[in-house]
Amino acid sequence: MKKQVLVMLATLAASPLMAQDVQQIANNLTMPELKPGAKTLPMPKADGATVKLLGADYQELIQPNGKIAPVLEDTPVNVSFKVVAPNGKEAISKDYELVLKANAQANSGVNAKPKLIPELLQWKGDKGSYKFGKTITVACADKSLADVLVQDLKDVLGKEVKLVKPGAKADISFGVIKSTELGAEGYRMITSAKGVKILAASSKGLFWGTRTLLQLLRQNEALPCGTAVDIPRYQVRGFMLDIARTPYPLSYLRDVIRTMAWYKMNDLHLVINNNFIFHENYVDAKMDPFKESYAAFRLESKVKGKDGTPLTATDLFYTKKEFVELVKYAKKYHVDIVPEFDTPGHALSFTRVRPDLIYKGPMNHEKRRCEMLDAANPETVKFVSDVLDEYLVKDASNGLNQPVLGDCKVIHVGADEFYGDKEDYRKFANGMLTHVAKRGYTPRIWGSLSMKPGKSPVMAKGVQMNLWNNGWMKPWEAVNLGFDVINTNDGALYIVPFANYYRMDHNHKGVYNNWTPNKVGGVVLPSGHPQLIGSAFAIWNDMIDLKHTGYGPYDIWGMLTGSIDVLSQKMWGKAKAPMSFEQHRELVKSIGNAPNTNPLYKWENVKPVDVKPTSLPMALNKPALGPNYHVTMEVEMTAAPAGKEQVLLSAPEGKLLATMADGTIGFRRDDAMEFSFGAKLPVGKKVKLELIGAPEKTQLLIDGQPAGTMSLVKFRNADENFQKRTKEIRSTFILPLQTVGESFNGKVYSLSVQPK
Repeated sequence: MKKQVLVMLATLAASPLMAQDVQQIANNLTMPELKPGAKTLPMPKADGATVKLLGADYQELIQPNGKIAPVLEDTPVNVSFKVVAPNGKEAISKDYELVLKANAQANSGVNAKPKLIPELLQWKGDKGSYKFGKTITVACADKSLADVLVQDLKDVLGKEVKLVKPGAKADISFGVIKSTELGAEGYRMITSAKGVKILAASSKGLFWGTRTLLQLLRQNEALPCGTAVDIPRYQVRGFMLDIARTPYPLSYLRDVIRTMAWYKMNDLHLVINNNFIFHENYVDAKMDPFKESYAAFRLESKVKGKDGTPLTATDLFYTKKEFVELVKYAKKYHVDIVPEFDTPGHALSFTRVRPDLIYKGPMNHEKRRCEMLDAANPETVKFVSDVLDEYLVKDASNGLNQPVLGDCKVIHVGADEFYGDKEDYRKFANGMLTHVAKRGYTPRIWGSLSMKPGKSPVMAKGVQMNLWNNGWMKPWEAVNLGFDVINTNDGALYIVPFANYYRMDHNHKGVYNNWTPNKVGGVVLPSGHPQLIGSAFAIWNDMIDLKHTGYGPYDIWGMLTGSIDVLSQKMWGKAKAPMSFEQHRELVKSIGNAPNTNPLYKWENVKPVDVKPTSLPMALNKPALGPNYHVTMEVEMTAAPAGKEQVLLSAPEGKLLATMADGTIGFRRDDAMEFSFGAKLPVGKKVKLELIGAPEKTQLLIDGQPAGTMSLVKFRNADENFQKRTKEIRSTFILPLQTVGESFNGKVYSLSVQPK
């Protein structure tokens, strides 16, 4: 969808409107019937009014000048119009569905349309199929694309893949063509007895074509002959992940990126900073949330307070180099990372560095003042701008040779749920938006201006806005102000893991059957409105700190991926889902995980581990193992120095600790969370340890008897009172199997690992 108003006019009779309401006229236009192969859109008639074509949801098929692209099969397109009455009053019409008809219908006996997620837009079947030999040849001029495809083909088919020169005969070849009919992301894939050819106007379109190819190969090694033309319905197909309030290791984010790309999702919005929001829990307990509430800023920063308080989180953060590499990695998969710096609310990481900039004015939710920056103070805009510039401006001293976020196109300035004065908010928001734009990036913001009306201007042109709650921002108000809007409606699209509210993951079937990207709460925008640029769902980690039960990245994978497969169909594909929800989910199983991902750490071709170490440490070099598993170890600890950790099993995914700082047995995950079994390993005695891992529950047995009580010990305020308030501990542990006895005072007589 391009952000431009379509300007084709209808010259109509000048008869009066006969007192009809202009909105009624706009919603009761008579649509022309399109003939097969029609090349130009005939305009509807409305006596006495001027009708302008506003937009089409597939703007490549009905283009700004009214030109209709040829189609391979009958294809529905939604269009809307702007109607202007003689008195100058205007109205935007509802959606009208037009069916673009193919010149010729499909012949009998040809291959049926393949089933994919998201659905192919157009297909013209042919007869026969194409099957690869022992070695697959690929001719591709785009090195980045070729590198990803080669690795993915090896994973999907298990065959040797050989790159040949572009233009040479190959099983799979690519071509860049000039085509307004394919747009920025569309592609054409032709499969014949000669092989597979993918054509597009851009590398992005070529890449999406490879995802289609791989999904087909996951279902059948013989590719059906035919021609596919595929175009996305919306340009922003997004997912927002709150990485601030729950830590996520980089390996997990790379799995997210590959999974998004698998389903042709392209916008990964990462919340860099946020904090525990229920500060009243501390205030009511006569405690100071400014000191106690959990907060995190996940990027390496040089910013520190006068007392030495760092802006950067101390439990898990990404170095500048790591984040640059993550953004580049995402670009290989044509996923754009959108980092969010959330101010002036949700800014406890900032106020701890600059307590002098806590908001001074009157506000709602007084008990949450500690996280509110002083939006009325120009120094606050300067402070936050300086923090942003650490990432938006090239700094020769960091050795990166580019701005940290130089490969990002869009920067999110947050600005949601500020409870202070409306004019203070508007001035601050405008300051942040103009600063980001001045640095050459597209600004994005949470919609809040309906809740914060006022006289102070707020930049709208060229600004993207998440419509998250219609009370905070009315959709039509945002559009009329000039914002490009992204449907992120909280009631339909939010997930707060393990909460009793915002559980879109409990309604995947309802979303699949009933939701569309142009439904924003109870308000419907035309699906082809040029300012409706897409949609996104969000995972918010509200249940932290005093409310934390220990859940981690593994535990929410199903919530995440189960939303991605549903919403990819709704954002890329046609308004009406092509199959039932149950059939869709069966297809998800058939297609499988994205290539080269194993987010649940399952073993397929790895034999159970059974070793008797002769010395420690000993390299195992086995992949980490997710639930379900049963580990048996015979160990004898010879010494337990106070306060010193001893590591039994280790890998990047975590550590199994024979002794934690308090002397108990426990484990640390790669999300920086630590758990104790509440039992101690005896000194000078040979014992049999058994670790039984299941989703959300890890148990320890010593000599056949359950040992201790599980507790979460490494998270802010995970103290004795926290444990009493927490009825359930979610203690999922990915078993690390790279090294045994990394730092263990004693002997490991045997180690057996059995996946269940």
